[in-house]
Amino acid sequence: MDTVLQDSPQAIRQAILALRGGHVIAAPTETVYGLMALWQSDSARQEIYRLKHRPADKRLQMLAPDVETAIRAGLKSNDMLQKIADAFWPGPLTVIVEAVDGDTIGLRLPNHPFVLKLLRKLGEPLAATSANLSGTPAAVTPSDAVAHLDGRPALLVDGGKVTVTGGASSTVVSIVGGDIKILRQGPITRQDIQTVLDG
Repeated sequence: MDTVLQDSPQAIRQAILALRGGHVIAAPTETVYGLMALWQSDSARQEIYRLKHRPADKRLQMLAPDVETAIRAGLKSNDMLQKIADAFWPGPLTVIVEAVDGDTIGLRLPNHPFVLKLLRKLGEPLAATSANLSGTPAAVTPSDAVAHLDGRPALLVDGGKVTVTGGASSTVVSIVGGDIKILRQGPITRQDIQTVLDG
């Protein structure tokens, strides 16, 4: 496993090389450290499941630089999503929406300078989940991010300790079918979302 400081000049390039090579990386977001792979790479996505012993029925979220990139990757556009995106993204909010294939996708635009820059340079979404063994606490330091995994990601991006949300995970909200349902409470509340949609 290679390690690179997030502020080093080669960090973005190394991350892109690893991702485009079909590998998994560990990197900080504004909430916790995450495991990330190209959204379109089935083998790399499976490696995330293997590394953290994630149950097969638990989905990976999509990280994207903007809603348009997510739509190009199979997300179904809708007005509710655009309103929420304008108000809360980038930020600690995951929104479950319909995909064009009839499935659903949890989309997030993380508010972290390294990941945002990486996503913009890549020009395509990442599949992601927290960097920890399933059932254990999410990691807020680079060492914890890889300490208990079953193996190692190809690259660890060291961004120090995550402090923006103090390790609180993102709010997860479903807007499938036009109904607002909070699936995991985080920094953004149902009332925050409702206020934006009513405005």
